[in-house]
Amino acid sequence: MPVSPAKYQQAMQLLHAGRYDAAIEQLQALQRLDPRDTNVCNALGKAFAETGRYDQSVYYVERCLALNPADRVAAGNLIHMLGLAGKKKEAAARGDELYKRFAGDGHFVLVLASTHAALAHYTKAQKLLAEFMKVYGPWPAMVRYGGSILLNLGLLKDAEHAFREALRMVPDEPTSIGLLAATLNYAPWADRRETFELHRLFGHSAEAGHPPVDRFAFPNEADPQRPIRVCVISPDFREHPVARFVEAIMRFRDRQSMHLTGIFMYPTDDEVTAELRGLCDGWRTIRTSKPGIIAEIVREEKPDVLVEFSGLTANSPLFSMSPRLAPVQVSAIGYPHTTGMNVIDYRIVDSLTDPPGEADAYATEKLVRLDPCFLCYTPRQLPELGRPPSEASGVVTFGSFNKITKYTDEAFALWGKVLERVPGSRLLIKTAALDGEDVRNIMFARLERAGIARERIELLGLQEKPQQHLRMYDKIDVALDTFPYNGTTTTCEALAMGVPVIALAGVPHAARVGVSLLHAGGFVENLAATHEAYVNRAVSLSGALPDRRVVRERFLGSSLCDGPAYARRWGEAVRSMWRSWCEAKASRGG
Repeated sequence: MPVSPAKYQQAMQLLHAGRYDAAIEQLQALQRLDPRDTNVCNALGKAFAETGRYDQSVYYVERCLALNPADRVAAGNLIHMLGLAGKKKEAAARGDELYKRFAGDGHFVLVLASTHAALAHYTKAQKLLAEFMKVYGPWPAMVRYGGSILLNLGLLKDAEHAFREALRMVPDEPTSIGLLAATLNYAPWADRRETFELHRLFGHSAEAGHPPVDRFAFPNEADPQRPIRVCVISPDFREHPVARFVEAIMRFRDRQSMHLTGIFMYPTDDEVTAELRGLCDGWRTIRTSKPGIIAEIVREEKPDVLVEFSGLTANSPLFSMSPRLAPVQVSAIGYPHTTGMNVIDYRIVDSLTDPPGEADAYATEKLVRLDPCFLCYTPRQLPELGRPPSEASGVVTFGSFNKITKYTDEAFALWGKVLERVPGSRLLIKTAALDGEDVRNIMFARLERAGIARERIELLGLQEKPQQHLRMYDKIDVALDTFPYNGTTTTCEALAMGVPVIALAGVPHAARVGVSLLHAGGFVENLAATHEAYVNRAVSLSGALPDRRVVRERFLGSSLCDGPAYARRWGEAVRSMWRSWCEAKASRGG
């Protein structure tokens, strides 16, 4: 029996409104009426994906493609859903099979390229994009995604060029602006003023089309003393660096004065998600990326204060926070620069990352300084300490475990000087992107240009288990921090594993996180103000390594790991923001 168009439209309205269970019920009823209706099959695949049931989504998308082998949307959805279901290799294999049929569809090619990139097949992904654009001309989305691939290859200047080209093709496109702005945080050659202006342009673009919401129009009771409702929202409440820095807030907050709801927006979760969920008073899981549905779920919680932990990073909730969702909106922890958005009222930093005065001119938010450090690290299942590798080999190994975009040629040049002054020493670099052979070859070439012979280099990729990752610190004697974008989690991990860290102080926030961490962690002697001092300290440490037990004990006993004290400061800062809103509303006669 043919499906009623009115019934189908009714089901789609439920789907678009985020009423997924009701939509699925109606769509399944329609599917029973006409099992061959591809529109209904596609809608069911979409509905199950939006609720995180990826195996069911794959079933319906697969069925849709079987019914209509020429369905380009279903082909792209199939490999995307297979990837979300954790079947990345199968997704790539199926995509390669379907490529002959859909090589002329830009959306399909983009999905297939991202599928290969997720497996560190970066050259393959680049080739797919290049072949399409050779025939059909440049696509802004492909040029932009090509920039992201270049970032994963460690080619920062080339990535910057790609993002600028994408922005030239479509001016004021917020994704391109955001990618360019975020990329410049890593670039030693970046102009600080231009980087700030790009962030502000991102904010303007992200807020465009949304009428401003009066922050004092919310009906929240303006009582500065009452218990407040705080929502924290992020895609990173999982095995992710951000999780290590939000746990103290969740675990040690004052439960009498603050009701805390975690809002987790990511396709899948893990055991860290479950642990964090158990620390909150309320929890919402969002599988969709639709800003409107995310915003509606946040509004249902009626927060007094909404805090986001992502900034201009992937899967950020920023697009959902305009128009305003809460009387007070805050950015913290997960991003080293301003959001550029007028609807974000505050950003949490400290006096070392953002010295009062000059730093305030590079933020659209009001900076709240949470001294002595804007972060608190919570270690998770630390393994027993190993011995420094030089004890057995007689050879000092320097190392860095940072994200590939943080490895600059300027840092490599300095590391080359360190190795030159420590005879026989070696360099170990570990980052997930090094699972790709093309990335490894590029990395070797860059290091050799910096004067570091290949035989003195070891490159490592991703370790699947956190414990395996932490055990890799047993392979290095001294950790060398990156610059101008310092490490954060990696610095804390190294210290927790008893490995001393050398950091270089810069000017913007991203280049001063090391300053804050080493001060708060109790290792200010390993902070360098100049390139020469950085090299000298690395050389001197290599000849007089501290006891790993002493390093771990000092770090874990420092303010950087004092969860209760940090949660108290964090709670007081949020309470102060709320108090300011109440006072301002009262002064308006509200």
